[in-house]
Amino acid sequence: MSQHILRFRRLALASPILAVSLIAAQVDAQQAPPTVSVSFGVDTTITDVGSIVRLVRAYLAKPDSSARSRGLWSTATDFNRLVGDLTTEAYQGFPATIVSVASDGPGDSVYVVRVLYAQGDSAGTRISPLALQRLYAVRESGAPFGFALAGALPRLTREWERRTEGRVTYWYAPGQHPDPVKISHTSTFVDSVAELFHIAPPSHIDMYLGRSYEEVERAIGLDFFPEASADRGRGGRAFPGAIVLAGNPAVGEGYVHEVAHVILGPTFPNRNRLFAEGVATWLGGSRGRTTQEMYARLRQIQTARPALTLSQVLSNDIPDAQAEEMTEAFYATGAVIVDSVYRRARIAGLRALAQLNGDPKSLLAALPGQLGISNSDPSALDRWWRSQVTKISAAR
Repeated sequence: MSQHILRFRRLALASPILAVSLIAAQVDAQQAPPTVSVSFGVDTTITDVGSIVRLVRAYLAKPDSSARSRGLWSTATDFNRLVGDLTTEAYQGFPATIVSVASDGPGDSVYVVRVLYAQGDSAGTRISPLALQRLYAVRESGAPFGFALAGALPRLTREWERRTEGRVTYWYAPGQHPDPVKISHTSTFVDSVAELFHIAPPSHIDMYLGRSYEEVERAIGLDFFPEASADRGRGGRAFPGAIVLAGNPAVGEGYVHEVAHVILGPTFPNRNRLFAEGVATWLGGSRGRTTQEMYARLRQIQTARPALTLSQVLSNDIPDAQAEEMTEAFYATGAVIVDSVYRRARIAGLRALAQLNGDPKSLLAALPGQLGISNSDPSALDRWWRSQVTKISAAR
């Protein structure tokens, strides 16, 4: 596996939202298409199968939003026209193999396409799989290849129980059941956050609830992705287009951290990661913990590591720390900073914080001004960080 991919994976484990934005940028900036091969089980002499293989090759050469205007991605439904591809985590430069093209049922109008992304070592003795992706090829008149690709989510969840309250529709995987208290809380949360930031709330949000994060990832078309089992704390994710995946049953409909991302995303499309995760944690906690519990967790990390600096936290470079601990420290630190900026300058201050350059060095240079701290003493920000965490974690 190349060093740039290894470096990206470490960042992705520490930040799901960072991973989404980086992958999107990588897809848009991709210079050369990935290698795409076809498994021995795919018979391209069959007319439809050959057309679909050519379609997939064309799409993977440039899997961005232009695929819709190029006729490669279906626009026949609102979901595919407005939301598009939810499996962009798979596009990280790994060689792709089309492992199957099979009919989705009686007839020949819809096919299931599975693509394996895997990297082999130079000796050919080890394979490192990244993702097994599921897409659908739908016959469409006028499409360049006779078919267009479509997402898995509407098809794989059409039999799920659903319930709507306020602006949110909750979709339940088999075995999951509505929690009226959490539904009420989250539905109210949407309007309250929009009111706080003086922005229009999303017209609608769809939240998909499963028994695990792996289950909800499969629902969007990632039948395998290693992050689902590697990150013990992750259980949710937000997508542009007002979609939330909630794969932690203990939290269920109360996964408001990801709901906050959906609400604020359109207003802060180029936000820095400190603001993005900090404000979501400040509003809704994170990783199954309340905001106050995240503050307490950060205090534990600081106490166990007396030499830990804010720079190390912002850079995801805590010595000897696992990805989960680095994420907890970063999210909670962001929430502490967001809380302090809000107390000092209200929403105007948070809007200014959101516009800061997200590079750790740039943040360290800009934060004293946001927090009203003297920047003449290089250690002042670290002292403030530790004292503020002590203070806020003890509050009730």
